[in-house]
Amino acid sequence: MVRYVCLALVIACGSSGSSPATSTTTSAVSGPSTPEPDGADQREREQRAAEEQHDAIAATHRVSELEQQNALAAACTDPKPWNKHERCLPSCYPTEEADARADKKLNGATELEHVVCRVDGEVRFAIVDDIAGAKLKVKPVRGRFPRAHGKRAWQAEVETWFRDEQVAKLPKTDVVIVRGNWSNRPHPLSREKLSCVTISHYAKALRGKLDECGAVAHSSVTCEAAGSGAARAINVAHYRLVEAKRLRTAGKMEPCKQAALEAIAIARGLPRWRQYKKLNVDEWNDKALYKTRVDGVLDEDRLFAVVAGFGSEAEAVYAACGGPTPTTHVDQEQSFHTCW
Repeated sequence: MVRYVCLALVIACGSSGSSPATSTTTSAVSGPSTPEPDGADQREREQRAAEEQHDAIAATHRVSELEQQNALAAACTDPKPWNKHERCLPSCYPTEEADARADKKLNGATELEHVVCRVDGEVRFAIVDDIAGAKLKVKPVRGRFPRAHGKRAWQAEVETWFRDEQVAKLPKTDVVIVRGNWSNRPHPLSREKLSCVTISHYAKALRGKLDECGAVAHSSVTCEAAGSGAARAINVAHYRLVEAKRLRTAGKMEPCKQAALEAIAIARGLPRWRQYKKLNVDEWNDKALYKTRVDGVLDEDRLFAVVAGFGSEAEAVYAACGGPTPTTHVDQEQSFHTCW
């Protein structure tokens, strides 16, 4: 009897220490093991992830490209662009009105008055007719033209520049006479104080009528009042830069940044708009001359150089008023030629 009991105990003790029982228990707890992926599976997953990332970037780029194209193609549909759409960031920029002498008929010998001002930078003189506005005359001339001042007179420098050196050169038969003396006059738009003098331009054979820019109709001169987006761009950028500087001096940092940012945006957007007009829709006139409100009459190269300079100055003012690295959106960059 004792013998059978011991044998049973030995069997029981042997069962408790056997490895098969332990292995079965471990397998039940942890479950079946996952095989390691081979190199082909890993490469497939990486390629799929790269394709998804590329598709996401491409989709974002298409949205951005569409926004850019829409902004570049946008234009004001008003009969006279922008007349009813002031820009108020932070103050309201008033759209340029047509020259007060527009539609005046010309028939032969004519006297046209202009205002010439001294300005900073490379351009020594500039036509700034906004200074006098409706006071400028245009009238027929009978008999001989008066004689210009002698070479030694101070007036001769201005007369020679107006007749021979500005981008819109005059016929040799035309005569230019300085009227009065230099005087300091505030610009009605930007409030800048400029040193200016009135001149009379005597032209022998003018026909037709004056247009919105105060130029002979169908000439190469255009302006904001005639619907030129490029002329509007430089006018708004100039206005905002001067405004930003004035606000900085007054310690008004937030509106200073707002004004400076618009000048920065225009400086960035104008070259892209020109490229679009040239290459995409073939609507760009390389020969145009731009009559601006403060910066005189400029050719294309000079206008774009001046606007780029405004952008650089505006970035410095923006930083001085506490702004970070300036960020602009396509709508801001292209707003100069839209109704906004």
